[in-house]
Amino acid sequence: MSNSIASTLARLGNGVRRIAAGLPRSEEAVWPGVRNDLFLAHESVYRFYAGLVQGQRVLDAACGTGYGSHLLATANAADVLGVDISRRRIAYANRHFRLANLSYYVGDCHDLQLPPASRDVIVSSNTLEHLARPVDFLREAQRILTPAGLLAVTVPPVLSEADLQVHANNRFHSSPLSIRAWADLFSANGWVVEFRGHYSAVPIDFSSPHPSTVSLSAFSFEPCSVEDAYVRPPISATYLLRRAA
Repeated sequence: MSNSIASTLARLGNGVRRIAAGLPRSEEAVWPGVRNDLFLAHESVYRFYAGLVQGQRVLDAACGTGYGSHLLATANAADVLGVDISRRRIAYANRHFRLANLSYYVGDCHDLQLPPASRDVIVSSNTLEHLARPVDFLREAQRILTPAGLLAVTVPPVLSEADLQVHANNRFHSSPLSIRAWADLFSANGWVVEFRGHYSAVPIDFSSPHPSTVSLSAFSFEPCSVEDAYVRPPISATYLLRRAA
């Protein structure tokens, strides 16, 4: 069997499994039923976030199917609240990822409906590019976080006009900004920006439908400047944001 036929059959099978799990056959939200390179890269983001949440009250904004919220809850967070706009994804999370310190609700990241200063950490992986009004989310995060709170966000590595066009053509991406433009937006809205480049030590294929052979240890989050990312492109861009004094 040729590689192309095998990949086509794998994609069809993955789609059937998604439907059987109660999820749409095709959408951008990754899920643990397909542990391919794309999923492993996303999981590595949550494993990085897990080092930031010990003892903290955490909001996972756009938590998807809940696998990442569950990972944070097992990393000694005080409690984790996952929010997602999709009722199907929240239903899946409630079926598969339950813990005493973990809960979910259906909600919109533009208007989170949580009390002021009620969270110590907010994490959001590959969400901002999907939001029509990312500044609304940033304002909500400032309202919900404690004064010393942390907002950790990860976005795609848009570094060129060609990258911008690819994301502009993606019907799921409402805000396809560059790495530099995101940093400028954060600064303009009252955040102090610390940058991490997300790298893989081995080649990965985000389009592969097959189970990954990559180890999570291959991924790293390296402190660098935004400008460094244009010299050594990362596989995604992570920003650690705190309120400006």
